[in-house]
Amino acid sequence: MSKEQDGGRQETSTRELLNKGDGDATMKTRDATIPPHLLDHVVNGNCLRLLKEIPGKSVDLVVSSPPYNVGKEYESKTTLEEYLQQQTEILTECVRTLKKTGSIFWQVGTYVDSHRHIPLDLKVFPILESMGLYLRNRIVWIRPHGLHATRKFSGRHETMLWFVKDDDYKFFLDPIRVPQKYPDKKHFKGDRHGELSCDPMGKNPGDVWAFRNVRHNHEEQTIHPAQFPEDMIERIVLSTTSSGDVVLDPYMGVGTVAVVCQRWNRHFLGAELSEAYHQVAEQRLAGTPDKNGRFPNLRTLREHAERQGIADVSAFSFTRQVGERATTRKQAKIHPEQLHLDLIIKQTEGEAANPAYRRFATGE
Repeated sequence: MSKEQDGGRQETSTRELLNKGDGDATMKTRDATIPPHLLDHVVNGNCLRLLKEIPGKSVDLVVSSPPYNVGKEYESKTTLEEYLQQQTEILTECVRTLKKTGSIFWQVGTYVDSHRHIPLDLKVFPILESMGLYLRNRIVWIRPHGLHATRKFSGRHETMLWFVKDDDYKFFLDPIRVPQKYPDKKHFKGDRHGELSCDPMGKNPGDVWAFRNVRHNHEEQTIHPAQFPEDMIERIVLSTTSSGDVVLDPYMGVGTVAVVCQRWNRHFLGAELSEAYHQVAEQRLAGTPDKNGRFPNLRTLREHAERQGIADVSAFSFTRQVGERATTRKQAKIHPEQLHLDLIIKQTEGEAANPAYRRFATGE
């Protein structure tokens, strides 16, 4: 029987962890199979070199977003064939390090050149499948904003493939449940008449996610142009790992996966080639200001102020600050995923109902 079918015991253990709070460092147990100089560190260097140092079957979760090979500032564009060859080498090592009960989440976008528009998940899928892994979900991450195309429809989603090695994989639903659409709905007949017809803890989030991308006015924004939202990584980490488990991100970027693992008592390891991004990751993990009183982002500043009991944060600043003072958590505008999903639905329904030809035809 799979963990998906028999998840009660595992869900309970994770729920107990959440009840203990996120500051219980005693929950961590060091895995002796991974070299100490790698565990709970982000290496500034090549990820393939790091992967070859990690023992086989020692990692509980691999989650990453590799470069999309579109020529962004943090990547060198190659041919699609060369890119896929490199990805095959990296994924082979990731799968080797993964435990039997582990998961791999690989988020990708689209490869674009003058003649081709190729969703990279269609290319990554057969690579992982050929390694004997099984797909559990193809997750669609939708966003209402982005670059506007002129000769095709504007891209508003990315995909994440969730693969497992075996049917005995970890999956904890309770910690990641979201509010029910009709929380007060009850059975209207039968033995359960009058009882709630849904789980009061919430429902399964499903495979369409609407986390806000980390851009301007987002408290987590750093110098990286395409970083993970922390709450999206929290969903993955809490649903597929236990306290003390090991999480690997071979393309660590500015350290979002490491920060989330540190918050939720998981071990982490990974690599980042860019020295600038690596420095940001290190500072986010340290949670302290630099010699000039600056933080890598507003969230790190706010969390430092909360830990130190600092009410006035005007003496501090953060990397992306433009013309405004730093503010405390009380002044934060942080909205849940469901709000973003509702806004996206409202926006797309409005677009469908009001195309240009109708507006022009009615003189609006």
